[in-house]
Amino acid sequence: KMSLKHRAPPATKMATKAVGVLLAFAWHVHAEPNTRMCIKNTGGSCTVSDCYKWREATGGVGCDAGRCFCDDTSCSGIDGGCYSEDNKYIVLGASNTSTETTWYTFTNARWPDVVLRTASLSTNANLYATGGIEDESRFSLVMPPLGQGGEPSFLMYSKKWPDAVVQIADTGEKGAAKYAPSCSYIVNSVGASWPLPNIMMSLVVAPSAAVDGTPLVMLKAYWVQQYIYVGQGTTSIVSLPALGQDPGAGGYWMVNPPLPANIVKALPKFNGMRCSTMCGEVSKDLSMTNINAAPRASLEGVVIAPILAVLAWMRA
Repeated sequence: KMSLKHRAPPATKMATKAVGVLLAFAWHVHAEPNTRMCIKNTGGSCTVSDCYKWREATGGVGCDAGRCFCDDTSCSGIDGGCYSEDNKYIVLGASNTSTETTWYTFTNARWPDVVLRTASLSTNANLYATGGIEDESRFSLVMPPLGQGGEPSFLMYSKKWPDAVVQIADTGEKGAAKYAPSCSYIVNSVGASWPLPNIMMSLVVAPSAAVDGTPLVMLKAYWVQQYIYVGQGTTSIVSLPALGQDPGAGGYWMVNPPLPANIVKALPKFNGMRCSTMCGEVSKDLSMTNINAAPRASLEGVVIAPILAVLAWMRA
């Protein structure tokens, strides 16, 4: 591929820069921003050709700044198509006539004293495992239209930060630090143009269940095979990492309240290579009854000093 940096004459460089500025301006003029219940960016590219016709599922699509956006009357579905308002985003656990949101917590299967938690987004966007259930550890699950043969995937909104979702992002780093879980703003901010595939999480049925038979899930990025897990070296002040394979019991989570039975049935099951090193076990204390009744302790009392980088290397 030709590199403009090394081969283009100065005039071409300037023209290319000007086009980039115009495209950025065009996005602000034409593309509709994301809202909580309607993501516009399908994730499709139109830098070389028009948006594929199949993206016009039941709605309209247009090319803007090299990306395929749904028009002002439609929203992106899980399959990348644009769907009209008849195919609404669904808030999991809420009835069609209810305005109430079901808030879910995610308790770790290896260390049931801790739950998934967001940080203060004013200081950082990391995710943590801590004791105590507060608004930072409550999430709603919003499911876009499935489209053609899709599996349920979700926008995982924070209760504390209602315009932000849990995602696994590419950090641009190399090695174990390439992917990192975070909670990022996607509405009314610089993240308002995030493509849907990059901000969805898939819930994958874990290969082990809780002692009471409750299915456990793995939190996987929709767009890349990376799972959020609590490492053996994690403390409540160390952000959670992601791993590209089965991370063991530290990567299994009990969802409370339980997910609707029809959703659990539709979730994909983990069928990859099982964890083989320092995997841990699902705690015998993990049950729906116990997590509803037991007080929560600090993770720092049950794990060892941080060795996340070593664990990631050993599991690679």
